[in-house]
Amino acid sequence: MLLYEYPPKLNRQQRQQKALSDLTEHKKMRKALYRNLLIGCGIGVIAFFVPVAVVRILLLLIACGNIAVALLLYRYSAMSRDTECYTRIYDDYIEHKQGSLLTGKYMEVVIEYEDVEKTEQDPQGRLVFTLCKDAAIIVKGTTKRAAKELEHDQITLTFQDTRAKLFLINELHEKIKYPKKNYNVIEDEEDEDDLWDPLHKHGL
Repeated sequence: MLLYEYPPKLNRQQRQQKALSDLTEHKKMRKALYRNLLIGCGIGVIAFFVPVAVVRILLLLIACGNIAVALLLYRYSAMSRDTECYTRIYDDYIEHKQGSLLTGKYMEVVIEYEDVEKTEQDPQGRLVFTLCKDAAIIVKGTTKRAAKELEHDQITLTFQDTRAKLFLINELHEKIKYPKKNYNVIEDEEDEDDLWDPLHKHGL
């Protein structure tokens, strides 16, 4: 049974609104990309007129870094609106498709919960699944990193939709063997005399 799906099914009006929003966001990010590319090129040109070698190298590094960051931000923005990616969470397995930020290639994964030994989050917030030795996992478009992980019975999923990841953690933490934290509720202990004092809530 399907429990959660991303992207959700949209009616015609919602699809039009999303397309308009995506187009506006794309124009804004493209304008920012061109601006940062021009700034990076400008810094690079200035660097060639600087007589001090150390300062010239520093300016060239800043120019290259500015251009690289601009391209990565543009790529990240495009991926956040990528309609190729999806997540479908069922009661006994998950279907997931994610894209690579650098290569633009896609990886499709089907994982059954019974094949999961444990799940954890890495520092980047991605879910890392540790699988059983003979797990019946289906992977298409495997990247080099994913292939190395699978050799150690692991697979890392990057979620375009944060709510899909939170749904897995909050609703299916037992099935995916994710360590659910139980926080202690700290209650303010009131003195018995305070209970009879109508002004104690105001600190008087």
